[in-house]
Amino acid sequence: MVAVEFSSPLFSVHDPVLDRSAPRNLANRVTKRCGEKGLLLLSTSVYEVIRFIPPLNISQSDLKKGCEIFAEALDEVSWEG
Repeated sequence: MVAVEFSSPLFSVHDPVLDRSAPRNLANRVTKRCGEKGLLLLSTSVYEVIRFIPPLNISQSDLKKGCEIFAEALDEVSWEG
């Protein structure tokens, strides 16, 4: 499993990635957009984290396609704000 953590605008003042100017629900929005494009991901319920859990036998082409979908979704959602 690999994860990506985004800055959080809400969680805790003790959170090292707390950023009041960060977009809200970024992890959930990116996860939803990836699902619409055919890539299933998991987000956590409390932190702004997306988890990647690919099979151990993933092909290079599937891995590349998944990375491209994630990058597209992240770009689209970040432009939305």
